[in-house]
Amino acid sequence: MNKIGTAQILPGEKTEGYIQFGSDIDGSPFQIPVLIATGKEDGPVVWVQGCIHGDEFGGAASIIRFFQELNVDSLKGTFIGVPVVNLPSYKDRSRISPLDGANLNRVFPGDPNGTYSLRLADKIQELIINHADYLFDLHSGGIALYCPFFTICKGGDSEAAKKSRWLSERMGTKIVWVTDSTNSVNGTVTDYVMNAGIPTVTVEVGGGVVTEEHEELFKTSIKNGMKALEMLDGDPVEFDEYEVYTKGDFIFSPAGGLFVPACEAGSKLNKGDLIGTIINLHGEVLEEIRCKEDNSFLAATGHRYWPTEMGRLIAETYS
Repeated sequence: MNKIGTAQILPGEKTEGYIQFGSDIDGSPFQIPVLIATGKEDGPVVWVQGCIHGDEFGGAASIIRFFQELNVDSLKGTFIGVPVVNLPSYKDRSRISPLDGANLNRVFPGDPNGTYSLRLADKIQELIINHADYLFDLHSGGIALYCPFFTICKGGDSEAAKKSRWLSERMGTKIVWVTDSTNSVNGTVTDYVMNAGIPTVTVEVGGGVVTEEHEELFKTSIKNGMKALEMLDGDPVEFDEYEVYTKGDFIFSPAGGLFVPACEAGSKLNKGDLIGTIINLHGEVLEEIRCKEDNSFLAATGHRYWPTEMGRLIAETYS
């Protein structure tokens, strides 16, 4: 009988279970939750995961709600939902793991003999490759940043890359960042799953407090992706034109202090435009953070008066 951890894959049913992997410092096992819905008819297997970064709660909540609302009678194929991939990081409400200080989405393909995060990366990648036809990876700005609604896919001429781009343009947003070997972030799950020929889409929505709008956008993106794959009835959202960006610039705070944004995430900027300032506790401006490229899209920015340290990610722009 086919299973993901303890959760069985049963035609026409919803099942729940855990992937037990590793243990906490008190010896209690880490039990990664799994939600599986399987239609009575054959179809693709889509793996949808959240909280690879532990402070990005919107994806986790939306996977849970999507699963609860999903009608298996109208489903073809299998939905595998993993609301929280990175339990240590989630429990710590942190982007990085309290066990080894690692950013899980920067250490793939992992190492079965490494620290916990490296071992977890190796395990999750193995499960996805062995069971899934498609991967939807849900992200947000986490506690410190805010993102508008957009998708990310890996460019290239492979069939997996072409299908990823095709899916990205049917998830419900006009904004797509297409990465390649020159502009992608190293060590992400999407890169290594793509290398195995599995199309992947990263969905970014919100940050900080999870609003009803964020939840609906996440759920809509999953539903649109599954409609595009003919797992659900209906047509996905398609637009006549898309805003496609191919260059990403990650901006790290040059000083510690309070971040004061000068514009909202989603803004269109040109080179030299002010993104925000860092002030000290006397209110004096320590640093100005400015856009580096013309025709840029502000994909993420820190919250108003967010305390930040030198070297912390404070904004992202795509051009």
